[in-house]
Amino acid sequence: MTAFTPARAARHRLRSLGLLIGAALILTYSLAPIVWILIASVTPELQADVLGAAWQSSRAVEYFPHHPTLDNYTALFSAVPFAIYSRNSAIIAAGTMCLALTVGSLGGYGFVRFRFRGRGPLLSTMLMAYMIPSVVLLVPLMVLFRRYGLINTYPGMILAEATITSPFVLLLMINYFAALPVELEEQAQVDGCSRLGALLRVVVPLSLPGLISAGLLAFIMTWNDFLFAYLFTTSDQVRTLPVIMRLFAIGEPAVWGVSSAGAILATLPVALLFLIFQRMLISGLAAGAVKG
Repeated sequence: MTAFTPARAARHRLRSLGLLIGAALILTYSLAPIVWILIASVTPELQADVLGAAWQSSRAVEYFPHHPTLDNYTALFSAVPFAIYSRNSAIIAAGTMCLALTVGSLGGYGFVRFRFRGRGPLLSTMLMAYMIPSVVLLVPLMVLFRRYGLINTYPGMILAEATITSPFVLLLMINYFAALPVELEEQAQVDGCSRLGALLRVVVPLSLPGLISAGLLAFIMTWNDFLFAYLFTTSDQVRTLPVIMRLFAIGEPAVWGVSSAGAILATLPVALLFLIFQRMLISGLAAGAVKG
């Protein structure tokens, strides 16, 4: 056994080196666009009034700006209503998260704890609803929203986004609730709790990692969604950040520094949320996937 120890140690070091190189390559590939956008956000814009139409094509590529500046971030709030768009995104994403968590948690608990006629077909319908592309829902939602005056409103946007996020939260919470022993709820009911009281006082606290995971993913999905935000809003009072990022992309001439600053600030909230709740997010997803 001892004769093979040096060779085995060499293979182990070689395997570890290969994993390290592979991880470094994946990390570089993943972070390179973010680093590039960050550099572009502090690179001064060229003067459009001097270069005119040739501005977009004549801008030289600068991997490291010689004179970094925060003027792009200042222009982002002075030239466009970026703060209003951020507020709209936060309101719609938070409202959609709350609605999806309410519907998904109550529905998931009902599917797990109750046996009723039509349970299987109804669950299959929910699975099919989750697999339907969101573009298919545009026409019926447009008709309904126009009829009930929900175009360009917060409730309309929240309801539209919930059609995508609620089935996802429901399926995730079904897996998570199925992993919780029913004896805990039965003991709470023996002690005097109602079914709803047992849900709120026993099931919900134990399901906190799953709820945070589902809520965070619903928030991120809504924050980044462009299709509904573009089609169901008509004014700056309701439009969200993905819409203004599209306006930057089709601008003429393109303002690369300002649009890059907007991309950084639009990504920052969800990145911070992930960093803060990453342990609960990973544990909640793992528990729902493995134990369910």
